[in-house]
Amino acid sequence: MIPFNRLGLVFKIFASFIYPRSFRAVFSSVLQKVPKSGAVLDIGSGTGILSRFAYDIRKDLLYTMIDPAAGMLRFAPGFGRKVIGLAESLPFRRGFFEALFIGDAFHHFGKPQKAIEEITRVLKPKGLLVVFEIDPGAVVGALITWGERIFREPAHFYRPRHLAGILAENGFECTISHYGWRYAIIAEYNGFRSP
Repeated sequence: MIPFNRLGLVFKIFASFIYPRSFRAVFSSVLQKVPKSGAVLDIGSGTGILSRFAYDIRKDLLYTMIDPAAGMLRFAPGFGRKVIGLAESLPFRRGFFEALFIGDAFHHFGKPQKAIEEITRVLKPKGLLVVFEIDPGAVVGALITWGERIFREPAHFYRPRHLAGILAENGFECTISHYGWRYAIIAEYNGFRSP
């Protein structure tokens, strides 16, 4: 397993460089749709880089960052609440959040379907989901997938359409944006799952 608990400082220094400016522009426009003082959750937040980007745009939002590695959260920003926990068992009440962010973390979830069930539970109807991920169909993405399997990570990498399809089955309307060997899914939760 990758020792994330010991890599907080490294991620704090370098994580912002993995998000292209074009994605940050899309992320910024999504944030404008979140109601004033809305609660947002950064799942698998690590050092909270997506929350940092969001805070620069929307200081009025109520930020929560959740990650299983205390050593990562130790380097997360102080403007939000920090919670040690897993995506598969989010310790929040139903329909609490207006928006959820998952940056380069979905592939680390041990039980992706359980994580999606939890996501739909804590997200309000019409709430927004932003997923930034690695495409295993790209050459660099395939190498990263291989490397993470060597380190015995869950390595649940999905091609963009596949993950968007899974999210659609769970009540999300999705838009995919491509960024070389990475992609983003911007989704709105319609409050119910497909039969």
